[in-house]
Amino acid sequence: MAQQRAKGQGEEWLSLKEAAALLGVHPATLRAWADAGRIPSRRTAGGHRRFARRDIEAWLHAHGAEPGVQMLIAYTLGQLRLELARGAGSQAPWFERIQMQGEVARAFQATCYRLLEELQAYIRDHDPQRPRRIGLRYAEQALAADLTLGDLLRAFVHFGGYLLESTFRMVEMGGSPERWHEVYRDVTSFYNETLLAMVEGYLERAPWAKAAAGSSVD
Repeated sequence: MAQQRAKGQGEEWLSLKEAAALLGVHPATLRAWADAGRIPSRRTAGGHRRFARRDIEAWLHAHGAEPGVQMLIAYTLGQLRLELARGAGSQAPWFERIQMQGEVARAFQATCYRLLEELQAYIRDHDPQRPRRIGLRYAEQALAADLTLGDLLRAFVHFGGYLLESTFRMVEMGGSPERWHEVYRDVTSFYNETLLAMVEGYLERAPWAKAAAGSSVD
């Protein structure tokens, strides 16, 4: 461990690798930030970089989410926007049904963005209501647009593929392997809980489900 405390000050200093792991970014990214003056650093007599833990924690507090997680969200959004611009997936029947209804398409797109915002917060606080809210919102939108549960699931799994691919890409780019494994677990947990809430919400609210419930009353 390269963690050190300055004499008489109780200051804790982290190596480049340790500070990058705490931030969830690649060491090269942190090195560039330090060179640009975005994060304070100092050098040891041997020329090695050191970062004050309080400066790293201040960065995390100021930015709300880990920069590495922000990069994950930004990459996923970029992939989503690229797909929409190219009209990718337009051969799929479910895609055509959604796109044919302009308001529906915009509503689903807005929920995709909202999902990423909730995911970013979920990685920080693990609030189980976040994926549930998104799942129920998807269910309500699908029912309002007369989409089948199958179409809803295909659309969600298609979008989820970009999210999981983005997570794998972030792991490949580097950073803290341990931290990214934690992020991956959080992402998959959020994804699965959203999916379950979406199915439950659809089944509970579907007209035929309400009719069946009504017919069972004496």
